[in-house]
Amino acid sequence: MKAFSLDLRERIVEFVKQGGSKAEATRQFKVSKWTVYRYIEADREGSLTPRPWGGSKKKFEDDALRKEVKARPSATLKEYGESLGVSHVAVWRRLRQLAITRKKNACATRRGTISTDGSSKGRCLR
Repeated sequence: MKAFSLDLRERIVEFVKQGGSKAEATRQFKVSKWTVYRYIEADREGSLTPRPWGGSKKKFEDDALRKEVKARPSATLKEYGESLGVSHVAVWRRLRQLAITRKKNACATRRGTISTDGSSKGRCLR
């Protein structure tokens, strides 16, 4: 949803300043009462211009993540995050956006990888 225009914000504040009630302003301009309250407060603070929104700048490059995954495919998200200087959640989101999957083999455990023997046809040796 886009921010309301500066012109509309000014008209709402001016309406209330000239004696109109906040409830009337919500009906006349078809905005919520909290929007009216926010605009009045913003006018008191000195600026009705909408705040910028849309997220923050990327903290790591996609190529760096791809190289990291290729170099250490069995690393955890936390390990990737530590090496890139971001949280494991940021790594997880970016991997999803890039459609990079990290399937583990059937022998992976919490303690590490259990070795496989070629004669066992891919079954884990315990």
